[in-house]
Amino acid sequence: MTRGEAVKAFFLKSVLPVATAMLLYCIFKSACMKDGELDYVWLWILCGLPFGLHRMCLWIVPGGGSFGGGIALFALNFIIGGVIGGFILVWRLIVAALYVPLTMYRLIAG
Repeated sequence: MTRGEAVKAFFLKSVLPVATAMLLYCIFKSACMKDGELDYVWLWILCGLPFGLHRMCLWIVPGGGSFGGGIALFALNFIIGGVIGGFILVWRLIVAALYVPLTMYRLIAG
């Protein structure tokens, strides 16, 4: 692996997920404030929503019921997608932290 490929992989696997997580935190922090305290559950769901967005409609598909039931299932899809995306976000941050020493090794040894 060349130095250029190592730096590109470092940027894509380490810098980009951390920057995305920081941006999402800054965007949703003010929306999750309740009585002057941060609600971490809603912050988890809202920050994970972009990562689980394409998975949320695979679980429960509303249909065959009333309009109110369909809206409730649609909201449940968003919550489930946010929780799944929260786990994916945490996984990507762990991979980003572990990728730093690997890139250092590749740049020194390579």
